[in-house]
Amino acid sequence: MKFNIKKVKKMFLEKGITDCEVRLPGCENSWLTFAHRYKRRFYPAKGDINGYDQIVMACMKCHQKMEQDKDLTKEVFNRLRP
Repeated sequence: MKFNIKKVKKMFLEKGITDCEVRLPGCENSWLTFAHRYKRRFYPAKGDINGYDQIVMACMKCHQKMEQDKDLTKEVFNRLRP
């Protein structure tokens, strides 16, 4: 399944999520993007790439930290999408 940015943006707006959810040290809450639970190459085997439980809104700094550390990514998703 392909990532549908329009669908995801709408879903997050409907949930009232308009800031970085991750809030790691150094978070700038700017240049917002979506971070996925797993690397995109593992979808659809791991679940719906567009599903709320698979995505968090993150600033670029937080997203980059998560991208480089799979354990941190797991911790973030366990905290935000248990």
